[in-house]
Amino acid sequence: MDQATGTTPAADSFEHAHAVIGSLITGLAVRPFAVETEQDFPSGWRVHCKYRAENGVGLYELAAALDVPITRADTAFGVFLDAIARVQGIEVRGSALVSTEQAAEFEGQPAPTTTVPETTTTAPAEAATIVPLARATTDAAQVPAVTPVPAINTERLDEEDEPRCVRCGCTENAACEGGCYWVRNRQMVALCSACATTEELQAMAYVPAGAEAADGAR
Repeated sequence: MDQATGTTPAADSFEHAHAVIGSLITGLAVRPFAVETEQDFPSGWRVHCKYRAENGVGLYELAAALDVPITRADTAFGVFLDAIARVQGIEVRGSALVSTEQAAEFEGQPAPTTTVPETTTTAPAEAATIVPLARATTDAAQVPAVTPVPAINTERLDEEDEPRCVRCGCTENAACEGGCYWVRNRQMVALCSACATTEELQAMAYVPAGAEAADGAR
C-alpha cells in the first residue's frame, strides 16, 4: 500500500505492519477490540488482534481472511482460540478466550449439556441386607463395595498450582509463541504481556516471569 507521499513503506517498518493489518481489518464485519503492533527482533514485526468473548466469531472471520485454521486449547479459564499467519512478512495473530458454550456455537456444534442422573427410591423391603461381621469373610460377595473418599486438602493448592494467564492460559514453562512476561495489575491475577492491552502495559510495571529472564521474556 502506497503512502500519501507515493513511497512504499519498508518491509521491516512499523508503517508496513500498520498498512498490512489496516487492509485486513477494513474488510471485516466484526473487528477486534484491540490491535497491538510490536517488533520482535528475531522474527520482525507482528500484529496481535484481540477479540472479546462476545465477539469471538470475528476471529473466525479473520482466520478465513488469512486462510488459516483456528487452533483450540481447553484451559481452566475457558477455551482459548488462536489463529496465526504471515502476511507480506508480517506475523498476524488473532486470539479470543471464550466459554465452552460460545466455542460450540462458533464452531456450529450443539452446546454441551450436563446429564442429571435419574434418582430411584428403594422400598424398605428391598433395602440392602446388612451382613453380620462374623459372616464378612464368607459372604463378602454380598457386601456392596464402598470406596472411601479422602478429604481434599486445599491449604496448598495455591502454592502447588502453576500460575496461568487468565486470558490465554500460558504458564511459566509454556509461554506464548515468541515469548511473554507477567504484567503486574491491580486485580492481582496472572496476566501475560501477550494478552495485556496497551493501556495495561503502559499503566502497570511488568514482572519478569523467571529470575534469570533479565529482560522479562519467557
